[in-house]
Amino acid sequence: MAAITKTKSQPITVREMADGHYPRVFTWRGRDFEVVETGGTWRLLGRWWEGDGERRFVRVITSTGACLDLCHYKSADLWRVHKVYD
Repeated sequence: MAAITKTKSQPITVREMADGHYPRVFTWRGRDFEVVETGGTWRLLGRWWEGDGERRFVRVITSTGACLDLCHYKSADLWRVHKVYD
């Protein structure tokens, strides 16, 4: 069975971090989400010659059952929802 994803790239507000590695509680679209499980992490290096920095990703499952890829833009210390899995 194939998963359908939607790319969002929408900001989140981190309420609490888990061991300093990923958000444990965050707000997205006016709703609070609690991470109950992670499904892996990875990183991508941007075009350094254009000023792009490192981005770190974590796949999370929330207490509502949502499966999301969260992205951390290290240079700006900004977290965003990158993808949503249906």
